[in-house]
Amino acid sequence: MSFLYQVLEPLPDAAGALGRARELLGEFGESASDPCPEVGPAVTLEQFHRARRYFTRGALSRIDESRSRLRPEELDELLQVLARTGALRSFHDGDDWMDVELRPELAGVWPLVEEAGLQLELRAWDAPPFPEIDEDCTEAELDVVVQAAGPLGLSVYWYAALRGLPSAKLCGVQLCLNSRWSSGAPVPAPGTHAVYLSIGTRNRDIEDAWLHKTGLRLGPPLTGW
Repeated sequence: MSFLYQVLEPLPDAAGALGRARELLGEFGESASDPCPEVGPAVTLEQFHRARRYFTRGALSRIDESRSRLRPEELDELLQVLARTGALRSFHDGDDWMDVELRPELAGVWPLVEEAGLQLELRAWDAPPFPEIDEDCTEAELDVVVQAAGPLGLSVYWYAALRGLPSAKLCGVQLCLNSRWSSGAPVPAPGTHAVYLSIGTRNRDIEDAWLHKTGLRLGPPLTGW
């Protein structure tokens, strides 16, 4: 597994963060792959309204993965509302998620979603311009995806050899929009944007020296790709 190092610079908006990620690829990267974007879960009402522009269905799941099972007795009021509006498509006692339609009525009960510690996972099946999971896109297509995402969380990675490092395995650049990297994955963080360098798995002997030579102010190593 690679380590990710956050580039500690002010990134006030998504466009600026995307531009900085591309600058890092140009400055340090070689033979970069096409970008691979993945939309994150909706955790705020603003994000829910944005999601409804492009997605028709999603899955409510726990934000805290240590409590992944959903218990009906803990979600009684929310389940009643979902059933009454017809938004609930599939759920069984003990499931890790419930399949829902993104009906406008959900906005009225969003406080119940937040109170239950749930997030709305968005599945990019037939939801253009968002590609399906693990499907890359062109840089021009990525510009469209970032604009469409707006306040939604978005994770984008580019695999790339980093000049001066002997191994390119799992090297590249990670971009998190309205999210941040934690414990090997992006997590929701509305209003926060971050860019990371991934140093790969076979460069341990020289990575400290290489990072120092970049001249960048970097955060501590994070469990990465």
